[in-house]
Amino acid sequence: MAERWRRTWHDLASEVIDPGLCTGCSGCVVVCPQGVLHLDQGTWTPELDSDAWHEEQGTYCRFGERGCTLCARACPRLAAWETEADMALWSRKRQVDEVLGVYRRILMVEATDRAVAAAGQDGGLGTAMLLYAIEKGYIDGALISQYDEKMNTRPGIARTREELLACAGSRYTYSPNLLAMQEADRAMRLGLISVGCQVSVPAIAKSRGANKLAKRFGLVVGLLCSKTFADRIYEDLLEEVYGVARHQITKVNIKGRLQVWYDGNEAEPSYLEVPLSECREFSRPGCSSCPDFAAQHADVSLGGIGREPGRTLTITRSELGDEIITAMQRDGLIVAVDAVADDPGAVALIEKLATRQRKRWRRAAAPPETAEAAPAMVPST
Repeated sequence: MAERWRRTWHDLASEVIDPGLCTGCSGCVVVCPQGVLHLDQGTWTPELDSDAWHEEQGTYCRFGERGCTLCARACPRLAAWETEADMALWSRKRQVDEVLGVYRRILMVEATDRAVAAAGQDGGLGTAMLLYAIEKGYIDGALISQYDEKMNTRPGIARTREELLACAGSRYTYSPNLLAMQEADRAMRLGLISVGCQVSVPAIAKSRGANKLAKRFGLVVGLLCSKTFADRIYEDLLEEVYGVARHQITKVNIKGRLQVWYDGNEAEPSYLEVPLSECREFSRPGCSSCPDFAAQHADVSLGGIGREPGRTLTITRSELGDEIITAMQRDGLIVAVDAVADDPGAVALIEKLATRQRKRWRRAAAPPETAEAAPAMVPST
């Protein structure tokens, strides 16, 4: 019999938030049955409302002292989180040499719907896949990142083709998409598209018995991610240094450098490239300890890596994820080729980036029992 889960907010705060391991995923916030946690919009870390503090012990949650453990159950950076999530999804933990996590296939994919491909990032598969999942009844809506004309992002829910197209693409500033669950009807079967820390939440909730949260998700799509930037990168770098105001920006991407398309004086959009070295100071602190480049606990992981623009590097992981990709290809909604054969350089690159990023966990200020609890976190080579 599995050992009863006893960790509470105090453990989460002392072992994850205080050492700087928190990524701001918001899993603890959305699962809290008392509604006493919120995500600080400046630091992207969860905070306990003062009226929930233990009267004598301060940062101890009084509900946790009474036995509530849900926030700690949903945290994808607490204790042996990687092994727990692996076991919940794949019934085995990943091996040291599986730097991309457990997976089935690696493909290069492009959506055939021109509107979806044009609106999306690097081939549009994320948008196409969520649209297919909604139309076929896998999910009722998707937790996504919305943005306005000034590129301000916020979590939201997309239920239709129009809503998905309106939020397509990447911004590279952080959006805790899980927070949009607070706007969703409890009967909704949800899809989630986000970076690795967030897509680990359903798996870790399942592994620790937070079933009401875990069962809400019908499809989880992960995005390959090395870091996200603080929102001030727009004003403090792009506008102040390069003279590009955020309301002018129409699209951003990262291909070895920060690429920015914006409305200039010409009829065609203007283009700017910024060295990533200049962006480093705007990296979110929570990203510095994240080892998960490959979004390893998703049904499918996606990234814009490859020799040809307009294609999505796609890692299928679960039976469901592979099933949906196969069905979309059969129905003519995507064109997919084997990445190992077609673009081995792209596969080598993601393995290199994933290997490099996994070393961040050991550099982080984790308690020894946390760092050592997942011995496969860093390859031996």
